[in-house]
Amino acid sequence: MEPARYAWIVPERLAVAERPGRCGRNHRRDLRGSEIAWWRERGVTSVVSGMRTRHALAEYADLGLTVRWHPLRDPEQARRGLNELADAVRELLERDEGAVLVHCDCANEWLAAIDATLRMTLGLARDRRSALRAAAADGLPVGSLATSIVGRPMSAA
Repeated sequence: MEPARYAWIVPERLAVAERPGRCGRNHRRDLRGSEIAWWRERGVTSVVSGMRTRHALAEYADLGLTVRWHPLRDPEQARRGLNELADAVRELLERDEGAVLVHCDCANEWLAAIDATLRMTLGLARDRRSALRAAAADGLPVGSLATSIVGRPMSAA
């Protein structure tokens, strides 16, 4: 079954989406399997999760998908975590022929921040402003959360 909310950043190579099976309280385990099958039919061989929890990661691995987990917990941590997530995606794209699916729980500002950061890391956007515009064009909400963490330096601890 085709997922409800997703966008191909690089056609047939890199997609962002809400987690398979729908997001949050609307999550349905029965849909997860059919959505994962849909992604696999489109060449997805790796899943990178930005969710705070490890939900379904073992299931993805059991299906033979390469799995990476880079939880985004709060805006401050996300400034570092987004770059680590993007580096993991770049490594998977360089290493494997298959497509990479990157997801967080919902198609929300966290996913917009992931979309924009991937575009900047992969050289698909010249700056944070154009990267955020591209995320919005993908149908993702871009507001104060996404703009506060994409391409911003971390504060000194």
